[in-house]
Amino acid sequence: MAAKVSKTLLVLDSPGSERAAAIATAFATVAKSMGLGWVAVAKSLDDANTGMLEGATRIACVAVSEFRPMVESQFPTVTERIEYWPASGPVDEQVNTFVATLLGGGFQAISPPPPAPAPAKKLGTAKVGRETAGRRGKGVTVVWDLNLNETELQALGTQLKQKCGTGGTVKDGRIEIQGDHRDRIVAELEKLGYKAKRSGG
Repeated sequence: MAAKVSKTLLVLDSPGSERAAAIATAFATVAKSMGLGWVAVAKSLDDANTGMLEGATRIACVAVSEFRPMVESQFPTVTERIEYWPASGPVDEQVNTFVATLLGGGFQAISPPPPAPAPAKKLGTAKVGRETAGRRGKGVTVVWDLNLNETELQALGTQLKQKCGTGGTVKDGRIEIQGDHRDRIVAELEKLGYKAKRSGG
């Protein structure tokens, strides 16, 4: 006699990914063979809504590093029921770990926390200077020689603009902040663990 389904595992993944469906299928097979009263449902994050998440007993969100901030800000009432699973690795292993947790009566996240930022010593020394040429006399503070990708540069640029209370932009691998904020930016970069020095006058 089949177990009565009374609990739901909701598996969330990025649009177009088939990993959530693979996890749900593998879990359904294990749950059926062990007589567990669980069913698994796979959904894209684009299709998820608060009612769906609140109705789930447990939620497995694939790809923690990309989606954790968004999920927790969009669905704050269910964060205690969410597990964050890596987007790679054997599906069967993840499912078996989850089932073992269920049978043990506990609940814990499978994946480790997001990786810490790279140590500052690998970032080189940032140069901080001022440019006025071609800007109709309106100078900007420029930060360059940062060993960061475009996303990291954008994030740092946003932080520096907030600290200086002004606008700016990120382009061609450089951060430009409106006005002369060289001393403040050097100090802020050092607080964040970067090596920084003024360049020019």
